[in-house]
Amino acid sequence: MRGLINDWLRFAIAHCIRFAGLLMSGWQRLRIRFFLVNQTRLRRRYNVTADTPLVPYGPEVERSIAVAARNAGAAARFALTSGSAGDPKRLLYTNHRLRTLKFLFTDMFARACWTFGIARTSLYVFSTFERDASLTSLLLEEVDLPNYFTTLQAPYRVQRHPAIRALAAEYGATAVRLWIIALTNPGVIYATNPSTISIFLDELKKNWAEHSALVKAWKTDPKRFNKDVRGIARRLDSLGSEKRLQAISTSDEPLPVHVWAPALATYICWTGGYLRPFLDRLQVYLPASRYRLIPMYSMSTETVETFSHFEKGDVAFLPLPGGVLFEFLDESKGVLIANELQPGKLYEMIVSNAFGLRRYRTNDLFVCRRQVHGLPDLAFIKRRGLEYSFTGEKLTAEQLSIVFEQLRTQHPKVFAGRFLTCVPAQPTHALPHYKILILGERNPSAIHDNELVMKCDELLRRVNCEYRNKRAGGVLGEVCFVETGTKEFAEQFFASAAWESQFKFMPLCPHLVWRDGDRVL
Repeated sequence: MRGLINDWLRFAIAHCIRFAGLLMSGWQRLRIRFFLVNQTRLRRRYNVTADTPLVPYGPEVERSIAVAARNAGAAARFALTSGSAGDPKRLLYTNHRLRTLKFLFTDMFARACWTFGIARTSLYVFSTFERDASLTSLLLEEVDLPNYFTTLQAPYRVQRHPAIRALAAEYGATAVRLWIIALTNPGVIYATNPSTISIFLDELKKNWAEHSALVKAWKTDPKRFNKDVRGIARRLDSLGSEKRLQAISTSDEPLPVHVWAPALATYICWTGGYLRPFLDRLQVYLPASRYRLIPMYSMSTETVETFSHFEKGDVAFLPLPGGVLFEFLDESKGVLIANELQPGKLYEMIVSNAFGLRRYRTNDLFVCRRQVHGLPDLAFIKRRGLEYSFTGEKLTAEQLSIVFEQLRTQHPKVFAGRFLTCVPAQPTHALPHYKILILGERNPSAIHDNELVMKCDELLRRVNCEYRNKRAGGVLGEVCFVETGTKEFAEQFFASAAWESQFKFMPLCPHLVWRDGDRVL
Protein backbone atom coordinates (compact mmCIF):
# COMPACT_ATOMS: atom_id res chain seq x y z
CA MET A 1 0.00 0.00 0.00
CA ARG A 2 2.86 2.36 0.87
CA GLY A 3 4.42 1.82 -2.57
CA LEU A 4 1.10 2.59 -4.30
CA ILE A 5 0.68 5.87 -2.38
CA ASN A 6 4.28 6.88 -3.02
CA ASP A 7 3.99 6.21 -6.74
CA TRP A 8 0.71 8.11 -6.98
CA LEU A 9 2.46 11.10 -5.41
CA ARG A 10 5.43 10.65 -7.77
CA PHE A 11 2.95 10.73 -10.65
CA ALA A 12 1.52 14.03 -9.38
CA ILE A 13 5.03 15.47 -8.88
CA ALA A 14 5.93 14.47 -12.45
CA HIS A 15 2.99 16.48 -13.81
CA CYS A 16 4.15 19.52 -11.86
CA ILE A 17 7.72 19.13 -13.10
CA ARG A 18 6.68 18.86 -16.75
CA PHE A 19 4.43 21.92 -16.41
CA ALA A 20 7.31 23.82 -14.82
CA GLY A 21 9.43 22.71 -17.78
CA LEU A 22 6.93 24.29 -20.16
CA LEU A 23 7.11 27.61 -18.29
CA MET A 24 10.90 27.51 -18.05
CA SER A 25 11.19 26.83 -21.78
CA GLY A 26 9.35 30.09 -22.43
CA TRP A 27 11.58 31.93 -19.95
CA GLN A 28 14.70 30.60 -21.68
CA ARG A 29 13.51 31.92 -25.04
CA LEU A 30 13.34 35.39 -23.46
CA ARG A 31 16.86 35.00 -22.06
CA ILE A 32 18.15 34.09 -25.52
CA ARG A 33 16.44 37.13 -27.02
CA PHE A 34 18.05 39.52 -24.52
CA PHE A 35 21.42 37.73 -24.27
CA LEU A 36 23.52 40.41 -25.98
CA VAL A 37 21.89 43.20 -23.95
CA ASN A 38 22.69 41.37 -20.72
CA GLN A 39 26.28 40.72 -21.84
CA THR A 40 26.76 44.45 -22.44
CA ARG A 41 25.39 45.17 -18.97
CA LEU A 42 27.77 42.63 -17.39
CA ARG A 43 30.74 44.08 -19.27
CA ARG A 44 30.06 47.45 -17.63
CA ARG A 45 29.39 45.87 -14.23
CA TYR A 46 32.69 43.95 -14.20
CA ASN A 47 34.58 46.85 -15.82
CA VAL A 48 35.92 44.66 -18.63
CA THR A 49 37.47 46.57 -21.53
CA ALA A 50 39.56 45.69 -24.56
CA ASP A 51 42.67 46.49 -22.48
CA THR A 52 41.78 44.20 -19.58
CA PRO A 53 44.38 41.40 -19.62
CA LEU A 54 43.46 37.73 -20.00
CA VAL A 55 44.69 35.83 -16.94
CA PRO A 56 45.01 32.13 -16.05
CA TYR A 57 44.61 30.84 -12.50
CA GLY A 58 47.48 32.15 -10.40
CA PRO A 59 48.43 34.76 -7.81
CA GLU A 60 46.49 37.56 -9.55
CA VAL A 61 43.28 35.53 -9.68
CA GLU A 62 43.78 34.35 -6.08
CA ARG A 63 44.08 37.98 -4.93
CA SER A 64 40.94 38.91 -6.85
CA ILE A 65 39.04 36.00 -5.26
CA ALA A 66 40.28 37.09 -1.81
CA VAL A 67 38.90 40.60 -2.39
CA ALA A 68 35.54 39.20 -3.51
CA ALA A 69 35.51 36.91 -0.44
CA ARG A 70 36.07 39.87 1.89
CA ASN A 71 33.19 41.69 0.22
CA ALA A 72 30.98 38.62 0.69
CA GLY A 73 31.82 38.55 4.41
CA ALA A 74 30.35 35.68 6.42
CA ALA A 75 28.58 34.33 3.32
CA ALA A 76 31.92 33.37 1.71
CA ARG A 77 32.56 29.67 1.21
CA PHE A 78 35.11 27.85 -0.92
CA ALA A 79 35.12 24.83 -3.20
CA LEU A 80 38.20 23.03 -4.47
CA THR A 81 38.60 21.74 -8.01
CA SER A 82 39.61 18.13 -8.60
CA GLY A 83 43.17 19.09 -9.54
CA SER A 84 42.98 16.60 -12.41
CA ALA A 85 45.12 18.85 -14.58
CA GLY A 86 47.31 20.40 -11.88
CA ASP A 87 47.03 21.74 -8.34
CA PRO A 88 43.49 22.18 -6.97
CA LYS A 89 42.04 25.68 -7.27
CA ARG A 90 40.12 27.39 -4.46
CA LEU A 91 36.97 29.09 -5.79
CA LEU A 92 34.57 31.41 -4.02
CA TYR A 93 30.94 30.48 -3.42
CA THR A 94 28.11 31.98 -1.41
CA ASN A 95 24.78 30.50 -0.36
CA HIS A 96 23.09 32.57 -3.06
CA ARG A 97 25.46 31.26 -5.73
CA LEU A 98 24.87 27.67 -4.57
CA ARG A 99 21.09 28.17 -4.74
CA THR A 100 21.48 29.56 -8.25
CA LEU A 101 23.40 26.45 -9.34
CA LYS A 102 20.72 24.20 -7.89
CA PHE A 103 18.05 26.16 -9.74
CA LEU A 104 20.00 25.84 -13.02
CA PHE A 105 19.99 22.06 -12.71
CA THR A 106 16.30 22.05 -11.77
CA ASP A 107 15.58 24.29 -14.77
CA MET A 108 17.45 21.98 -17.15
CA PHE A 109 15.83 18.86 -15.71
CA ALA A 110 12.27 20.24 -15.85
CA ARG A 111 12.70 21.41 -19.46
CA ALA A 112 14.14 18.01 -20.41
CA CYS A 113 11.15 16.26 -18.84
CA TRP A 114 8.79 18.52 -20.81
CA THR A 115 10.66 18.30 -24.13
CA PHE A 116 11.29 14.55 -24.09
CA GLY A 117 8.03 13.58 -22.42
CA ILE A 118 9.69 11.83 -19.48
CA ALA A 119 6.84 10.08 -17.65
CA ARG A 120 8.58 8.97 -14.46
CA THR A 121 10.64 11.93 -13.31
CA SER A 122 11.94 10.38 -10.08
CA LEU A 123 15.68 11.07 -10.24
CA TYR A 124 18.63 9.19 -8.76
CA VAL A 125 21.89 11.15 -8.70
CA PHE A 126 25.20 9.39 -8.09
CA SER A 127 26.16 11.74 -5.28
CA THR A 128 28.69 11.17 -2.54
CA PHE A 129 27.95 9.75 0.89
CA GLU A 130 30.71 11.75 2.54
CA ARG A 131 31.46 15.45 2.81
CA ASP A 132 34.54 16.83 1.09
CA ALA A 133 35.80 20.14 -0.30
CA SER A 134 34.21 19.72 -3.72
CA LEU A 135 31.47 21.85 -5.25
CA THR A 136 29.26 18.74 -5.48
CA SER A 137 29.54 18.28 -1.72
CA LEU A 138 28.59 21.91 -1.08
CA LEU A 139 25.54 21.56 -3.31
CA LEU A 140 24.35 18.45 -1.47
CA GLU A 141 24.75 19.63 2.11
CA GLU A 142 21.73 18.62 4.17
CA VAL A 143 20.94 19.89 7.65
CA ASP A 144 18.52 17.04 8.23
CA LEU A 145 16.59 14.40 6.32
CA PRO A 146 14.81 16.19 3.43
CA ASN A 147 11.04 16.38 3.47
CA TYR A 148 8.88 13.47 2.32
CA PHE A 149 8.07 14.88 -1.14
CA THR A 150 11.72 15.67 -1.83
CA THR A 151 12.78 12.10 -1.13
CA LEU A 152 10.04 10.79 -3.42
CA GLN A 153 11.40 12.84 -6.33
CA ALA A 154 15.10 12.76 -5.35
CA PRO A 155 15.79 9.60 -3.30
CA TYR A 156 19.56 10.14 -3.41
CA ARG A 157 19.05 13.02 -0.95
CA VAL A 158 18.77 10.49 1.90
CA GLN A 159 22.39 9.40 1.41
CA ARG A 160 23.82 12.04 3.76
CA HIS A 161 21.67 10.77 6.67
CA PRO A 162 23.86 9.12 9.35
CA ALA A 163 21.87 5.87 9.16
CA ILE A 164 22.46 5.54 5.39
CA ARG A 165 26.12 6.50 5.73
CA ALA A 166 26.44 3.77 8.35
CA LEU A 167 24.96 1.30 5.85
CA ALA A 168 27.53 2.43 3.27
CA ALA A 169 30.33 1.92 5.79
CA GLU A 170 29.11 -1.63 6.50
CA TYR A 171 28.06 -2.82 3.04
CA GLY A 172 29.75 -0.37 0.65
CA ALA A 173 28.40 2.51 -1.42
CA THR A 174 27.60 0.31 -4.42
CA ALA A 175 25.40 -1.99 -2.31
CA VAL A 176 23.47 0.98 -0.85
CA ARG A 177 22.96 2.48 -4.31
CA LEU A 178 21.54 -0.83 -5.56
CA TRP A 179 19.19 -1.04 -2.57
CA ILE A 180 17.94 2.55 -2.99
CA ILE A 181 17.45 2.24 -6.76
CA ALA A 182 15.61 -1.09 -6.42
CA LEU A 183 13.36 0.41 -3.73
CA THR A 184 12.51 3.59 -5.64
CA ASN A 185 12.61 2.47 -9.29
CA PRO A 186 13.64 5.90 -10.68
CA GLY A 187 12.92 6.93 -14.24
CA VAL A 188 16.13 8.95 -14.61
CA ILE A 189 19.68 8.61 -13.31
CA TYR A 190 22.35 11.30 -13.37
CA ALA A 191 26.11 11.49 -12.88
CA THR A 192 28.33 14.35 -13.96
CA ASN A 193 30.82 11.89 -15.40
CA PRO A 194 29.68 8.73 -17.22
CA SER A 195 32.65 7.01 -15.59
CA THR A 196 30.76 7.06 -12.27
CA ILE A 197 27.77 5.15 -13.70
CA SER A 198 30.05 2.83 -15.65
CA ILE A 199 32.12 1.94 -12.59
CA PHE A 200 28.94 1.30 -10.58
CA LEU A 201 27.58 -1.11 -13.20
CA ASP A 202 30.96 -2.76 -13.70
CA GLU A 203 31.24 -3.30 -9.95
CA LEU A 204 27.82 -4.97 -9.84
CA LYS A 205 28.83 -7.32 -12.62
CA LYS A 206 32.23 -8.06 -11.12
CA ASN A 207 31.27 -8.45 -7.43
CA TRP A 208 27.53 -9.22 -7.44
CA ALA A 209 27.65 -11.37 -4.29
CA GLU A 210 29.32 -8.59 -2.31
CA HIS A 211 27.12 -5.77 -3.57
CA SER A 212 23.82 -7.65 -3.26
CA ALA A 213 24.54 -8.54 0.38
CA LEU A 214 22.59 -5.56 1.75
CA VAL A 215 19.47 -6.49 -0.22
CA LYS A 216 19.79 -10.12 0.93
CA ALA A 217 20.11 -9.02 4.56
CA TRP A 218 17.13 -6.70 4.15
CA LYS A 219 14.96 -9.45 2.66
CA THR A 220 16.03 -11.94 5.32
CA ASP A 221 15.22 -9.74 8.31
CA PRO A 222 14.46 -6.03 7.84
CA LYS A 223 13.88 -5.65 11.59
CA ARG A 224 17.60 -6.11 12.22
CA PHE A 225 18.11 -2.65 10.72
CA ASN A 226 17.55 0.38 12.94
CA LYS A 227 14.32 2.36 12.87
CA ASP A 228 15.83 5.24 10.88
CA VAL A 229 16.75 2.89 8.03
CA ARG A 230 13.31 1.27 8.11
CA GLY A 231 11.64 4.68 8.13
CA ILE A 232 13.69 5.87 5.15
CA ALA A 233 12.87 2.66 3.28
CA ARG A 234 9.14 3.32 3.77
CA ARG A 235 9.62 6.82 2.34
CA LEU A 236 11.41 5.42 -0.70
CA ASP A 237 9.17 2.43 -1.39
CA SER A 238 7.50 2.02 -4.81
CA LEU A 239 5.23 -0.44 -6.56
CA GLY A 240 6.95 -3.76 -7.26
CA SER A 241 9.84 -3.16 -4.88
CA GLU A 242 9.30 -6.47 -3.07
CA LYS A 243 9.52 -8.36 -6.35
CA ARG A 244 12.68 -6.51 -7.40
CA LEU A 245 14.40 -6.97 -4.06
CA GLN A 246 13.42 -10.66 -4.04
CA ALA A 247 14.94 -11.13 -7.50
CA ILE A 248 18.20 -9.54 -6.34
CA SER A 249 18.38 -11.51 -3.10
CA THR A 250 17.81 -14.91 -4.75
CA SER A 251 20.13 -14.43 -7.73
CA ASP A 252 23.70 -15.69 -7.65
CA GLU A 253 24.45 -13.98 -10.97
CA PRO A 254 24.38 -10.26 -11.86
CA LEU A 255 20.94 -9.15 -13.01
CA PRO A 256 20.45 -6.75 -15.94
CA VAL A 257 19.43 -3.18 -15.16
CA HIS A 258 15.84 -3.59 -16.37
CA VAL A 259 15.20 -6.21 -13.68
CA TRP A 260 16.07 -4.06 -10.65
CA ALA A 261 15.18 -0.69 -12.24
CA PRO A 262 12.42 -1.41 -14.79
CA ALA A 263 11.17 2.22 -14.97
CA LEU A 264 14.61 3.59 -15.81
CA ALA A 265 14.50 5.05 -19.32
CA THR A 266 16.85 8.06 -19.29
CA TYR A 267 20.34 8.87 -18.08
CA ILE A 268 22.05 12.26 -18.03
CA CYS A 269 25.81 12.87 -18.02
CA TRP A 270 28.62 14.76 -19.68
CA THR A 271 29.45 13.60 -23.20
CA GLY A 272 32.28 15.94 -24.25
CA GLY A 273 36.05 15.73 -24.10
CA TYR A 274 37.71 12.41 -23.30
CA LEU A 275 34.62 10.53 -22.15
CA ARG A 276 33.96 8.39 -25.22
CA PRO A 277 35.36 5.11 -23.74
CA PHE A 278 32.98 5.31 -20.79
CA LEU A 279 30.03 6.30 -22.97
CA ASP A 280 30.74 3.30 -25.20
CA ARG A 281 30.97 1.08 -22.14
CA LEU A 282 27.59 2.30 -20.88
CA GLN A 283 25.99 1.17 -24.13
CA VAL A 284 26.65 -2.42 -22.98
CA TYR A 285 24.40 -1.90 -19.95
CA LEU A 286 22.15 0.89 -21.21
CA PRO A 287 21.66 0.29 -24.95
CA ALA A 288 20.30 3.15 -27.04
CA SER A 289 17.38 0.99 -28.17
CA ARG A 290 15.98 1.08 -24.62
CA TYR A 291 17.59 4.04 -22.83
CA ARG A 292 17.80 7.72 -23.80
CA LEU A 293 21.01 9.66 -23.17
CA ILE A 294 20.55 13.38 -22.51
CA PRO A 295 23.91 15.21 -22.63
CA MET A 296 24.66 17.43 -19.65
CA TYR A 297 25.70 21.06 -20.07
CA SER A 298 29.35 21.97 -19.41
CA MET A 299 30.40 23.32 -16.06
CA SER A 300 33.54 23.58 -14.00
CA THR A 301 34.08 24.63 -10.41
CA GLU A 302 34.96 28.08 -11.74
CA THR A 303 31.62 28.58 -13.50
CA VAL A 304 28.80 27.02 -15.48
CA GLU A 305 30.13 27.32 -19.04
CA THR A 306 27.15 26.41 -21.19
CA PHE A 307 23.47 25.68 -20.63
CA SER A 308 21.20 23.13 -22.29
CA HIS A 309 18.68 24.27 -24.88
CA PHE A 310 16.06 21.72 -25.98
CA GLU A 311 14.10 22.15 -29.16
CA LYS A 312 12.21 19.52 -31.16
CA GLY A 313 14.07 16.69 -29.47
CA ASP A 314 17.45 18.28 -30.18
CA VAL A 315 20.01 19.46 -27.60
CA ALA A 316 22.24 22.53 -28.00
CA PHE A 317 24.62 24.11 -25.49
CA LEU A 318 24.48 27.89 -25.35
CA PRO A 319 26.51 30.39 -23.24
CA LEU A 320 23.41 31.35 -21.24
CA PRO A 321 24.27 31.01 -17.52
CA GLY A 322 23.30 34.20 -15.74
CA GLY A 323 25.83 36.56 -14.18
CA VAL A 324 28.68 35.40 -16.43
CA LEU A 325 30.31 37.53 -19.12
CA PHE A 326 31.43 35.22 -21.92
CA GLU A 327 34.27 35.94 -24.35
CA PHE A 328 36.17 33.61 -26.63
CA LEU A 329 39.79 33.54 -27.68
CA ASP A 330 40.54 32.84 -31.34
CA GLU A 331 44.23 32.21 -32.06
CA SER A 332 44.14 34.35 -35.19
CA LYS A 333 41.45 36.97 -34.46
CA GLY A 334 41.91 37.58 -30.75
CA VAL A 335 38.99 37.98 -28.32
CA LEU A 336 35.46 37.60 -29.75
CA ILE A 337 31.96 37.75 -28.35
CA ALA A 338 29.40 34.97 -28.65
CA ASN A 339 27.62 36.04 -31.84
CA GLU A 340 30.96 36.39 -33.68
CA LEU A 341 31.86 32.69 -33.46
CA GLN A 342 31.95 30.64 -36.65
CA PRO A 343 30.68 27.05 -36.95
CA GLY A 344 33.45 24.46 -37.12
CA LYS A 345 36.09 26.57 -35.35
CA LEU A 346 37.73 25.97 -31.97
CA TYR A 347 37.74 28.63 -29.23
CA GLU A 348 39.01 28.98 -25.67
CA MET A 349 36.37 30.26 -23.27
CA ILE A 350 37.11 33.43 -21.25
CA VAL A 351 34.79 34.26 -18.34
CA SER A 352 34.19 37.10 -15.89
CA ASN A 353 31.88 36.95 -12.87
CA ALA A 354 31.20 38.54 -9.49
CA PHE A 355 33.28 35.99 -7.58
CA GLY A 356 36.82 37.09 -8.39
CA LEU A 357 37.16 36.00 -12.01
CA ARG A 358 37.84 38.81 -14.48
CA ARG A 359 38.74 37.82 -18.02
CA TYR A 360 39.74 34.44 -16.65
CA ARG A 361 41.22 31.92 -19.08
CA THR A 362 39.45 28.63 -18.43
CA ASN A 363 41.82 26.67 -20.73
CA ASP A 364 38.67 24.85 -21.89
CA LEU A 365 38.37 24.55 -25.67
CA PHE A 366 34.97 24.43 -27.34
CA VAL A 367 33.99 23.89 -30.94
CA CYS A 368 31.16 26.01 -32.31
CA ARG A 369 28.91 23.41 -33.92
CA ARG A 370 26.34 25.85 -35.35
CA GLN A 371 24.34 28.97 -34.55
CA VAL A 372 21.05 28.51 -32.65
CA HIS A 373 18.85 31.60 -32.46
CA GLY A 374 21.93 33.75 -33.00
CA LEU A 375 24.01 32.07 -30.28
CA PRO A 376 26.80 29.50 -30.70
CA ASP A 377 26.13 25.84 -29.92
CA LEU A 378 29.31 24.99 -27.99
CA ALA A 379 30.62 21.46 -27.50
CA PHE A 380 33.50 20.93 -25.07
CA ILE A 381 36.44 19.28 -26.83
CA LYS A 382 39.43 19.28 -24.52
CA ARG A 383 41.46 21.21 -21.98
CA ARG A 384 44.38 23.26 -23.22
CA GLY A 385 47.79 22.64 -21.69
CA LEU A 386 47.25 19.08 -20.46
CA GLU A 387 50.83 17.88 -20.92
CA TYR A 388 53.84 16.44 -19.10
CA SER A 389 57.55 16.66 -19.80
CA PHE A 390 60.50 14.87 -18.20
CA THR A 391 63.18 16.26 -20.50
CA GLY A 392 61.41 18.62 -22.89
CA GLU A 393 59.29 16.10 -24.80
CA LYS A 394 56.01 17.80 -23.72
CA LEU A 395 53.79 14.79 -24.21
CA THR A 396 50.17 16.01 -24.50
CA ALA A 397 46.75 14.51 -23.86
CA GLU A 398 45.87 15.11 -27.51
CA GLN A 399 48.87 13.09 -28.70
CA LEU A 400 48.01 10.28 -26.29
CA SER A 401 44.42 10.27 -27.51
CA ILE A 402 45.70 9.67 -31.05
CA VAL A 403 47.91 6.80 -29.84
CA PHE A 404 45.12 5.24 -27.78
CA GLU A 405 42.71 5.39 -30.69
CA GLN A 406 45.19 3.60 -32.97
CA LEU A 407 45.85 0.96 -30.32
CA ARG A 408 42.13 0.32 -30.00
CA THR A 409 41.72 0.06 -33.77
CA GLN A 410 44.69 -2.26 -34.26
CA HIS A 411 44.15 -4.42 -31.15
CA PRO A 412 40.39 -4.47 -30.47
CA LYS A 413 40.51 -7.77 -28.52
CA VAL A 414 43.07 -6.40 -26.09
CA PHE A 415 41.45 -3.01 -25.41
CA ALA A 416 37.73 -3.65 -25.98
CA GLY A 417 35.71 -2.44 -22.98
CA ARG A 418 38.83 -1.13 -21.27
CA PHE A 419 40.03 2.42 -20.66
CA LEU A 420 43.48 3.90 -21.13
CA THR A 421 45.28 6.66 -19.28
CA CYS A 422 48.91 7.62 -18.84
CA VAL A 423 50.96 8.66 -15.81
CA PRO A 424 54.64 9.65 -15.61
CA ALA A 425 56.94 7.20 -13.79
CA GLN A 426 60.09 8.33 -11.97
CA PRO A 427 61.72 5.28 -10.38
CA THR A 428 64.89 5.83 -8.36
CA HIS A 429 67.01 3.21 -10.10
CA ALA A 430 65.71 3.33 -13.68
CA LEU A 431 65.12 5.80 -16.48
CA PRO A 432 62.02 8.00 -16.26
CA HIS A 433 59.28 6.70 -18.53
CA TYR A 434 55.52 6.68 -19.06
CA LYS A 435 53.18 4.01 -17.78
CA ILE A 436 49.99 3.32 -19.73
CA LEU A 437 47.33 2.23 -17.28
CA ILE A 438 44.70 -0.15 -18.64
CA LEU A 439 41.54 0.15 -16.57
CA GLY A 440 39.09 -2.74 -16.62
CA GLU A 441 39.03 -6.51 -16.52
CA ARG A 442 42.51 -7.98 -16.38
CA ASN A 443 44.13 -9.75 -19.33
CA PRO A 444 47.80 -10.02 -18.30
CA SER A 445 48.90 -12.27 -21.16
CA ALA A 446 48.05 -9.54 -23.67
CA ILE A 447 49.69 -6.51 -22.10
CA HIS A 448 52.99 -8.25 -21.41
CA ASP A 449 53.33 -8.97 -25.11
CA ASN A 450 56.59 -7.21 -25.99
CA GLU A 451 55.35 -6.56 -29.54
CA LEU A 452 52.45 -4.53 -28.16
CA VAL A 453 54.77 -2.48 -25.95
CA MET A 454 57.02 -1.77 -28.90
CA LYS A 455 54.03 -0.76 -31.02
CA CYS A 456 52.83 1.74 -28.39
CA ASP A 457 56.32 3.19 -28.05
CA GLU A 458 56.60 3.54 -31.83
CA LEU A 459 53.27 5.36 -32.03
CA LEU A 460 54.44 7.80 -29.34
CA ARG A 461 57.62 8.43 -31.36
CA ARG A 462 55.52 9.26 -34.43
CA VAL A 463 53.22 11.80 -32.76
CA ASN A 464 55.95 13.52 -30.70
CA CYS A 465 59.33 14.13 -32.32
CA GLU A 466 60.93 15.22 -29.01
CA TYR A 467 59.81 11.95 -27.43
CA ARG A 468 61.50 10.16 -30.33
CA ASN A 469 64.73 12.13 -29.80
CA LYS A 470 64.76 11.54 -26.03
CA ARG A 471 64.21 7.82 -26.52
CA ALA A 472 66.99 7.68 -29.08
CA GLY A 473 69.28 9.64 -26.75
CA GLY A 474 68.70 7.21 -23.88
CA VAL A 475 67.25 9.75 -21.44
CA LEU A 476 63.70 8.31 -21.53
CA GLY A 477 62.85 4.67 -20.92
CA GLU A 478 60.44 2.50 -22.85
CA VAL A 479 56.73 2.86 -22.16
CA CYS A 480 55.15 0.00 -20.20
CA PHE A 481 51.61 -1.22 -19.46
CA VAL A 482 50.01 -1.66 -16.04
CA GLU A 483 46.56 -3.10 -15.37
CA THR A 484 44.20 -1.90 -12.65
CA GLY A 485 40.50 -1.83 -11.94
CA THR A 486 38.58 1.35 -12.72
CA LYS A 487 37.30 1.73 -9.17
CA GLU A 488 40.70 1.03 -7.63
CA PHE A 489 42.31 3.63 -9.87
CA ALA A 490 39.64 6.23 -9.11
CA GLU A 491 39.94 5.70 -5.36
CA GLN A 492 43.74 5.95 -5.52
CA PHE A 493 43.48 8.88 -7.91
CA PHE A 494 41.80 11.00 -5.23
CA ALA A 495 42.67 8.98 -2.12
CA SER A 496 39.15 9.66 -0.86
CA ALA A 497 36.00 7.67 -0.23
CA ALA A 498 34.13 10.51 -1.95
CA TRP A 499 35.94 10.22 -5.28
CA GLU A 500 32.63 10.07 -7.19
CA SER A 501 32.16 13.83 -6.88
CA GLN A 502 35.49 14.67 -8.51
CA PHE A 503 36.71 11.81 -10.68
CA LYS A 504 37.49 12.81 -14.25
CA PHE A 505 38.85 10.38 -16.80
CA MET A 506 41.80 11.93 -18.66
CA PRO A 507 44.15 10.43 -21.26
CA LEU A 508 47.02 11.99 -19.28
CA CYS A 509 47.25 12.49 -15.50
CA PRO A 510 50.32 14.77 -15.27
CA HIS A 511 50.12 15.48 -11.55
CA LEU A 512 50.26 11.80 -10.60
CA VAL A 513 53.73 10.31 -10.39
CA TRP A 514 54.52 6.59 -10.31
CA ARG A 515 57.53 6.04 -8.10
CA ASP A 516 59.29 3.06 -6.51
CA GLY A 517 56.99 0.36 -5.23
CA ASP A 518 54.55 0.87 -8.10
CA ARG A 519 52.55 3.47 -6.25
CA VAL A 520 50.78 6.51 -7.68
CA LEU A 521 51.43 9.57 -5.50
